[in-house]
Amino acid sequence: MTAVLLSSLVVCWAVVFHVLGWTALYRESGGACGGSDCPRGLPTVLLLAFAFSFAGTLALSKALAVAGLRRGIAVAVVVGGVLAGLLPGLYGYQWIRGEQVRIASPLKGPKRLGIAWRAPQDRPATVKGLRGWSTGDTVVRVRTDGLSAYAVKDGAERWTVTAPVRASVCAQSAHPAKGVGLVAYGRHNKPCTTLAAVRLADGATLWKRTLKGEGIGKGIALGGGTAVSVEDGAVRGRSAGTGAEQWKRPVAERCRVLSVGASPARTLAVEECAAAKTDGLVTARLLALDTRTGEEQWVTKLPVESAGTAHVYSVAPAVIGYQETDERGVRAVLAFDERGQSRAAVPLSGRSGDLDIRLSPEDLKAEGPFVSGDTLVAAVQKPGDIVPQYVAGFSVRDGRELWRTKKLGHIGALALRGDGRVAAVTVGWPRSDVHVVDPGAKGAVSKATLGKEAPVSIDAEMLAVRDGYVVVNRYTDGEPPAFSLR
Repeated sequence: MTAVLLSSLVVCWAVVFHVLGWTALYRESGGACGGSDCPRGLPTVLLLAFAFSFAGTLALSKALAVAGLRRGIAVAVVVGGVLAGLLPGLYGYQWIRGEQVRIASPLKGPKRLGIAWRAPQDRPATVKGLRGWSTGDTVVRVRTDGLSAYAVKDGAERWTVTAPVRASVCAQSAHPAKGVGLVAYGRHNKPCTTLAAVRLADGATLWKRTLKGEGIGKGIALGGGTAVSVEDGAVRGRSAGTGAEQWKRPVAERCRVLSVGASPARTLAVEECAAAKTDGLVTARLLALDTRTGEEQWVTKLPVESAGTAHVYSVAPAVIGYQETDERGVRAVLAFDERGQSRAAVPLSGRSGDLDIRLSPEDLKAEGPFVSGDTLVAAVQKPGDIVPQYVAGFSVRDGRELWRTKKLGHIGALALRGDGRVAAVTVGWPRSDVHVVDPGAKGAVSKATLGKEAPVSIDAEMLAVRDGYVVVNRYTDGEPPAFSLR
């Protein structure tokens, strides 16, 4: 009788592993996977399912033949063994799968999402979307011809701001600050010479300034109550509320600013300087200023010898992207400590894949990378793939890859949530999913599914808002300018 009971346990484990394993394979990988792309522990689960099936069936048939039990007793013993094996089988499955499975309900499918609202199509159809902003219960989509604000709850248009006659939006701050967004306007084939601050609660233009010289350089930024811009050979700080100039930091001769970023306490500027001699080397440095006063905090020389492009991804900690024109030069995301000392370099392209990140507003890349704690989080394209399908975390202390998710599908956009986690929306047939990645838990992923393909364009940005997300499509070809997922 003991042999019958034990073999019934093994049969139970076979059933549990088959049901949970094949369900997980369909739910997490669309029904198929291979090698390192398989979800954690799933190949082991399925192999054990077949092993338990073979061993358990063979052992049970032999045990019943040897025991010679009456039919009623045999059925009772088998049923008892199966019931006794359920809990150990369940916990064994969860132990093999690790953190990806929740004890409460391993069979429970992912959370369902829906499209709560869609903004009307752009009119005129020739306009192009730029970045989106989120502030409170409002999202703002900046377009070449102005700004449009939508209510997070239902998508109702709250206000619009139209660009000046014959002018287009030519620059904007990456983020709003204290309910204010910063934009710049310029005429066709003319410099970007009009700087303006817009109150996002009602669309009121707080101030406008006509700039000197060649107008806005590479970027504008908001840090607390200060508007930072590169103009007329200097980095300038203005009151975000009134536009009054508060400080000015001249750019050195033969130098130009490639990118700026700001927080309430610090402004970062990446400066590139032309060679003093015809056969000399280009130099570059990262400059940290006090956002409130313009006072220099530190300066760090960058290991650059040729012209390039740069982008400030994070101010605290200081993280920038740099790409030299020299193919053997610096092409990496660089991280620095609080004193400006170099800490880490994550190559844009390496043996394990390419970072899918923007180095300019024109790049058709996923938004990011984002910094969460001491982790740099970015979409990654594996060698041989043509689209990014993974999210990976890298240490900003030494550049090591700390973790990488399983294959998620074609990542259309990333968003940094208020809780420090990063959300990735996948695109393409047959459905779109939102994967929430937790950098603090070694990249553990939770998933919500839309059940159908989301209208994400080839150039999109996702904003984390209360109770969900708003996707802002910069380029539209039938897709809505913005839509809500929750």
